[in-house]
Amino acid sequence: MDWLNALLAPRSVAIVGASADKRKIRGRLLATLVGAGYAGKIFPVSASSTEVQGLKAYASLRDIGEPLDLAMIAVPAAQVGTVLDDCEAVGVGAVIVHSSGPAAQDEPGADIGERISRFVGRTGIRVLGPNSEGIYNVAGRVAANFAPVVGTGGDAALADAGGAVSLVSQSGAIGFALYARGTAEGLAFRHVITTGNEIDLECLEIVEALVAEGRSSAIMMFIEGFSRPERFIGVARRAAEAKIPLVVMKVGSSEAGQRAALSHTAHLAGDDAAYNAVFDQYGVIRVGDIEEMLGVTSVLARGNHAAGRAVAIATTTGGAGGWASDLCSAAGLSVPPLASATRARLDQIVPAYGSTANPVDITAQALEDGGASLVGVLREIEADISLNGAMVMMNMASAGRIAGLEPTLAPLLRDMRKPVVFHSPSPPAFENVAALARLGAPYASMRGATLGLAASARYGAFLQRAGNLSASGSPATGVDTAVPTGGASLGRWLGESGIVMAGEAFAQTADAAAAAAAALGFPVVMKIASPDIQHKTEARGVLLGLTDETAVAAGFDTVVGNARAYLPTARIDGVQIQKMMPPGIEMVVGMVRDRDFGPVLMLGLGGVLVEVIKDVAFAPVPVDRDAARRMIDRLKGKAILHGVRGKPPADIEALVDLLMNVSRLIEQAGDGIVEIDLNPVILYPEGQGYAVVDALIVGKED
Repeated sequence: MDWLNALLAPRSVAIVGASADKRKIRGRLLATLVGAGYAGKIFPVSASSTEVQGLKAYASLRDIGEPLDLAMIAVPAAQVGTVLDDCEAVGVGAVIVHSSGPAAQDEPGADIGERISRFVGRTGIRVLGPNSEGIYNVAGRVAANFAPVVGTGGDAALADAGGAVSLVSQSGAIGFALYARGTAEGLAFRHVITTGNEIDLECLEIVEALVAEGRSSAIMMFIEGFSRPERFIGVARRAAEAKIPLVVMKVGSSEAGQRAALSHTAHLAGDDAAYNAVFDQYGVIRVGDIEEMLGVTSVLARGNHAAGRAVAIATTTGGAGGWASDLCSAAGLSVPPLASATRARLDQIVPAYGSTANPVDITAQALEDGGASLVGVLREIEADISLNGAMVMMNMASAGRIAGLEPTLAPLLRDMRKPVVFHSPSPPAFENVAALARLGAPYASMRGATLGLAASARYGAFLQRAGNLSASGSPATGVDTAVPTGGASLGRWLGESGIVMAGEAFAQTADAAAAAAAALGFPVVMKIASPDIQHKTEARGVLLGLTDETAVAAGFDTVVGNARAYLPTARIDGVQIQKMMPPGIEMVVGMVRDRDFGPVLMLGLGGVLVEVIKDVAFAPVPVDRDAARRMIDRLKGKAILHGVRGKPPADIEALVDLLMNVSRLIEQAGDGIVEIDLNPVILYPEGQGYAVVDALIVGKED
């Protein structure tokens, strides 16, 4: 962790390329560090000046003659290599490279990234950047950056507030924009770290170090893509174990189907599906914009996580309460009617011209009685076991409003165990949001507040189930690790893994097909058996409802002829005869091997229509019983499985068993399976199980 201390809490800083012109990046670096109140030693390095911005300047790092914790490099790219040599000579603790651009012309192919890589490999000195806007240790006043927003807000007023968060961003501009917006809304920051091009230090290593340090109440991440995504699961698991929420905005989603995908699963699973599945598994909260990120982080950073989704709204104006109720509903929260006993007690607090329904309209009295009515209402919300959190909406445009309520509000907020978030319909005075931060109460926009409470419920549910993050059942035993991709051997292989297939047989002649159908019992389905034809329906290679041997014999010639016309070069192994299964709920279970996270399991509604309906859920393998149930619960049409319009509930436990068996099979096969598509899977009423009607396995090419 020496590099982390040198980077974030240096005792001495050198700025190589420092300039007197504060309009330039090289000048802003020095001005920002000094202006933020950094208390350590500062050494400007300039080849052309002996004094920069009132400080003694040095011709090179070698001329300083004192130990250096941090070197900030802001010179043309062609000079970066020479400065790194100087860093090695004097033994700096860490380096930030702000420079970007092409390398020196006399060294073709050796760009700035290659120079840094060679330096790190040779010295072990850690480097942030290149093209990094820098870092900001807010409490330590280490403003090693050129962001114009640093020092313009009220972060000093928030430095001692509880619940300080850290921010790691691959984008410098977005990172410091989040810092500026968050500070204006009373969010206390511990660290802001922008990683730039990540030639050495990358975002996941920094997050891992911050989690190990254990002093951030939440960690925000702005990500365009992970340079080492295989590290993410380990980092997310450690954050979960430390109960440090990760709030991630990931942009740059890739489209599905960048390769020739054969299965429905592969068509539906893009990079984003895998990321969302991993995020859900490890309690990572993904957000879509700055407003959501700030609201979610503000609520999660306080550590009072909701035990459910029922919230109360306390407001000084009825209109705002109705608006907030709509937003809560859109965020998946409920604003339930209050219990009669709770309302009876609220009637003693709220004026008769107010309302003790939910939302609770306290009226403007809450602003005039020193906080007594507001505290009384929040106390009743805290005591009502049917409620899980609260939003308080009151006008905070006037400076001093929260300070006036503080004597009565502070003791209650200190003792509350349910999350409570404040919002002002009018732009609040910063003094008020800073006062709320001191009291341990988050402030957010109306939308941010509702999304924050919803995220608190999700994270609270995650913590309840987070005892076993390895999420593995026992791998299937006695299964041949050689992966068959078709024919009778595929059915046997799946059956050995506990996967229930519809009764089937294979035949290479019309007479054999007729005999097999008679043995299975009519009616039957006939399908072409060919490793080269993946989607049999498209090749007109499927016949349904064959009721006698004559129809089966004639059907053999039909499907074989259709298949040859569809793909003349296809290898035809014969036909598959299947017992025609009674109707049920058609589903699909599949797997794709994601390039970042490995095998990802998919569950979808709709069978062969899954690509039209697109009601799917994903989870990284291995999948245990709890993860399988959560996959089912994430389906938008899950109500169908519980029985609608007089239909009986489906055999959900059998579906859970199928998901677990497929997961175990994937583990057993190692990297031998590229894709799986069990489609359709017909799910029957409770107690009657399921049947896999068709299966596609894509094995690894030798």
